[in-house]
Amino acid sequence: MPRRSTALFGLVLLLAACGTEAPPRSTTDPAVTAAAFPVTLTDDEDVEVTIDSAPDRIVTYAPSHTETLFALGLGERVVGVSGPFDDYPPQAKGIEHVSGEAGTEPSVETVVGLEPDLVLTAFIGGEWKTRLRELDIPVFTTLAANLDDAVADIETIGKLTGATEAATSLVDDIEGQAEQIAQGIPEEARVTCFLELSDLYTVGPGALEYDMLERAGCDPVTSSASEAYPQWSVEQLVQDDPDVFLASEFGQGVEAVANRPGVKELRAIREGRVKLVDGDLISRPGPRMVQGLRALVEALGTA
Repeated sequence: MPRRSTALFGLVLLLAACGTEAPPRSTTDPAVTAAAFPVTLTDDEDVEVTIDSAPDRIVTYAPSHTETLFALGLGERVVGVSGPFDDYPPQAKGIEHVSGEAGTEPSVETVVGLEPDLVLTAFIGGEWKTRLRELDIPVFTTLAANLDDAVADIETIGKLTGATEAATSLVDDIEGQAEQIAQGIPEEARVTCFLELSDLYTVGPGALEYDMLERAGCDPVTSSASEAYPQWSVEQLVQDDPDVFLASEFGQGVEAVANRPGVKELRAIREGRVKLVDGDLISRPGPRMVQGLRALVEALGTA
């Protein structure tokens, strides 16, 4: 989802649409190691999934998984994606959408018609998963609460698809760059911040974005939140008075934030420290997370 990938605003409605089906790759694809199969792994909902051979046809129900498969060199194997939010890389825009009419879960009929060998999702629960499994279509769920979870999921997807070497290389690159960013943030440069996803919905401990904020040199004023995606009150926000107000592209722009009653009294707004951040980069647990970290560091001014 949303954009987090898979996060709060995976709740945004996905629109049903049609596109061009991508042809499957040959099982001789050099990115895939046939010797890795069969493979049996347990997903983040404690469901044991066995993949007998390298999947030729994959459906993703999370933009982060779409990005990951393309980054692993398996984009041509993706025959179905969740919806219009699967917009990166640009090639993903032409792949058939599988969202149902309500937009909150995939159409089982559409997914079955694509004859996938594997379905990847980052959404919890859903009767649709049971229905697909009853038809012998493997469904694997990953849930990332922080960057470490996200890179572990990339490695897992590598194992499920046979692209283990590509996954290891990608993970090493992400972890190396993340460490380099962390080392470039002096302790005295850290600031307090508030990230608004939309309508004062924000992030607390247990959210991927919260972990990203901490890694970028922010001490979120929402550290006391009892859930990963709480809604903050104006009164509490004014009391917290963060150094920096981050506005996600999921919500309102900088000008709209600065003119809101109550919120406009914040020191960050009075002193011009309201910054817009790309929600995709900080909310999708995929290969662009390091870009998200760099964008946060720049917005926070911590490097």
